[in-house]
Amino acid sequence: MKRLTLVLLTVAFFAAIVTGQRPRSTEFRNYPAAVEKTTAKSIDFKRSPGASTYRTRLRNALKEGVNFAGRYILTGWGCGTGCSHSAVIDARTGRVYFPDELMGVSVWFGESDYDNETYKFRKNSRLLIIHGTPGPDIENAPQRKQGTYYYEWRANRLRLIKFVPDKSTPNV
Repeated sequence: MKRLTLVLLTVAFFAAIVTGQRPRSTEFRNYPAAVEKTTAKSIDFKRSPGASTYRTRLRNALKEGVNFAGRYILTGWGCGTGCSHSAVIDARTGRVYFPDELMGVSVWFGESDYDNETYKFRKNSRLLIIHGTPGPDIENAPQRKQGTYYYEWRANRLRLIKFVPDKSTPNV
């Protein structure tokens, strides 16, 4: 009887570990964020290196209010055909973040099933989905892959959760 109890406890212990390590699905509801109505009075250019280059776009985005991860504003602008730069504004403080993943996002729609929406995000979720190739297009960079990238916004940074390559388009 003791041996059976010990075996059952061991199995239950390992089952709990495996279940606890299972990755969350890539649905917006699994990355909730409480939406705040607060908005900073202005962009914090002093603590946001590079933000002054995009003054007008950032100020206009701040006026539009929170649209991402509860208290942030995700905004972007074009950088050429099939290319966009984006920034994340903390609506509480006015500080601007320029994650590498959002600088020079390129898209090749070609024969893919994409719905022509490069970014998908929600006001009440920390999940950001990018269809394309994130990150700066730097010479001598390793091959960047086209596909769908799932990121979680946490501690003012993007953390890659999952990548699904797009097999129907060439890699850039």
